[in-house]
Amino acid sequence: RGGAPRAPRARAAPGQRGARPAAMDAMSGSTNRVVATAVTLGLFFAICGILRARSPRVVVMACGFVGFLVATQLIMKVLCGPTLNYKFPGLVTVLHFSCVVVICWVYWGAYKREPRRCLPTSIGWRRYARNVLPIALSTPISVVFNNKAMVFVGAGVVAIIGTLAPIATAVLSRAFGRQLSWLSWGGVLVAFGGGVVISWSEVNDVGTLGGSKAKIMMGLTLAFLAVFGRSAKIVMLDNMMNPDAYVDGAEHEEPLPPLQMYALQFPLATALALAYSLATEDIRQAWEQLTPEIVGVIVLSMCTATALNFLGLHVLKEFGATEQEIIGMLNTICIGAISVAYLGERLPWPALVGSCVILCGVALFERGTELPPDDELADGKDNGESWRRASIEGFRRSSIEG
Repeated sequence: RGGAPRAPRARAAPGQRGARPAAMDAMSGSTNRVVATAVTLGLFFAICGILRARSPRVVVMACGFVGFLVATQLIMKVLCGPTLNYKFPGLVTVLHFSCVVVICWVYWGAYKREPRRCLPTSIGWRRYARNVLPIALSTPISVVFNNKAMVFVGAGVVAIIGTLAPIATAVLSRAFGRQLSWLSWGGVLVAFGGGVVISWSEVNDVGTLGGSKAKIMMGLTLAFLAVFGRSAKIVMLDNMMNPDAYVDGAEHEEPLPPLQMYALQFPLATALALAYSLATEDIRQAWEQLTPEIVGVIVLSMCTATALNFLGLHVLKEFGATEQEIIGMLNTICIGAISVAYLGERLPWPALVGSCVILCGVALFERGTELPPDDELADGKDNGESWRRASIEGFRRSSIEG
């Protein structure tokens, strides 16, 4: 009390005060990037391991399908989100569809010299009306409504509702006549459980939707319609390209080549998507808001979406409707990991757990579609293990080969 006065404690300069937190944030960001990159690479290695029994071409197509699906959704997230705030997903989707139409026309008209393949008369008006028209109607529903739903309720809520896609696809494909082994059905349910776990990590987004109740209800409605439209489209496409998987050996129409299916479907789907976009979006504002940066992002989205459409068609032909949907669910963890690494978001631990569960579902489904050994079928040793490893389609093809 009576001693010399204490010297005042030196205060850190304003520039030094935030140096330590900034350094810690930089270190945390670097760690997140490393972990997110490791998770993404590990996911693709897991896909390769699960599909190792298939040809390398099929494995590459499956990995490319997931990769371009992730890229397209992230680009649309940046384009329509707060980053660029370009709220015209419908018109962007029309550009995506137009690219597919042009490529199909060039392929059949200039390369194959069979322009007639692009006309409905190539398969007959009756078959066109029965099979192609419903697919063309469901295509804009699945894509435009999904993109539009993200504007109203955000990507997290759309992802939650999207976990219903494998169940909806499996039920619809069964209604159309495709039979799955019990092990494949187990894979569907396991994958659905993984989607629920991932969705649980996104539930907080529901409480922060913002906006009016009417907009939230509109977004939820569009998201549910997008799931139904996507499932219906995939099942009908699978039915047209792999009809023998749905009729159990009975007589059926000739399967269509994948590119002819697109050549018949996408012109009408593009016209419907354009009509919907013109009715709900202002094309004049869309033009006025264009900047060089936005144009670049749109062009990039056109490239990734076109690659996704064609890869998705070939993956569908190889795997079938339900397994394609299950594989497509793996995009959630990739989007989350990349968002952590480069968009400053966080990746909840339930997302990692859910992705592992989905991978288990893919493995179970893939196991359920494996063919039993030919000697077991030839000797009549159709024991429980061979039944568990084979779907009805697998038995049929093995019998034909025998």
